Amino acid sequence: MSVKQVWQGRMLQAAAKYGEVAPAATTCCNACRTCATTNIATFALGAVVAAGSGLARILKRVATT
Repeated sequence: MSVKQVWQGRMLQAAAKYGEVAPAATTCCNACRTCATTNIATFALGAVVAAGSGLARILKRVATT
């Protein structure tokens, strides 16, 4: 029986800690989601610019030949 009591006590402590942090977790996740979306959009735009630059170089070489 003592093992069950210890387990329940630790679960109650974990639940209480989560209850204290729960409002902050939503804010943090929303902030990270916004930051990740911005980073992905920036990476995609950079890839398009790099591909366009490479294609322009190739077309310039073909046109001068």
